[in-house]
Amino acid sequence: MLSLAAERAKEWYRHPQKCHVLNKGNRRTRSERREAYQIIIETMLSFLDLASLCLGTPTLDNGFVDVDMNALVSASGMSQRRCERAIADLKEAGLVEVRQPRKINEHGDYVGLRAIRVIREAFFEFLNLGPMLKQERVRATERLRRKAMRANRKLTDLMRRVSQGLKGAFRRSPYSRQAQERRDADALRWNMACAKYLIAGLTGDEARRRVNAELGFLSDYSPGRA
Repeated sequence: MLSLAAERAKEWYRHPQKCHVLNKGNRRTRSERREAYQIIIETMLSFLDLASLCLGTPTLDNGFVDVDMNALVSASGMSQRRCERAIADLKEAGLVEVRQPRKINEHGDYVGLRAIRVIREAFFEFLNLGPMLKQERVRATERLRRKAMRANRKLTDLMRRVSQGLKGAFRRSPYSRQAQERRDADALRWNMACAKYLIAGLTGDEARRRVNAELGFLSDYSPGRA
């Protein structure tokens, strides 16, 4: 379902009226900004935990570990400022929610913790995936419940958020640093080539097919699917 959501969201590049909440008044959003939406949406979906709709991963050792901005920047291939602008627009449109939890440190001062980023149900409803989302969330929750039972733990243990000790705890995948850098470079090349075809007026599926043929990827490759 997440791959399908990413493909449908690409249609917003050519037809921004399909997601009117991202339009700025009566002005047509610039192509560069629409391209950033496409890239950050696909990146965020690749990190999404369906059970909670939060970006991150439930773990037995550390509870739920949220994705930080550095991971999003690295995976998207965009600058941090461009990522922040795209996420801010998605938040303003009501498609994404960002929460900034805080705690009191040993000196009595409030300090910010890692931001919690949520893809709201409205995003999937705009893509006509609302009913499918409900089904997939039930399945995802059940998978986590079984994982917790096998470890003799509670589901809440996987979903709780700890307030310290998270530095370096999140890892997107078990790949080596060199392998991850290659994957990130491939994703950047792919997104840039895909944007070229979308600007030319191709549909998302046709653009993906041509990009994969051009770059020598498997026919069904798309960043975030692997």
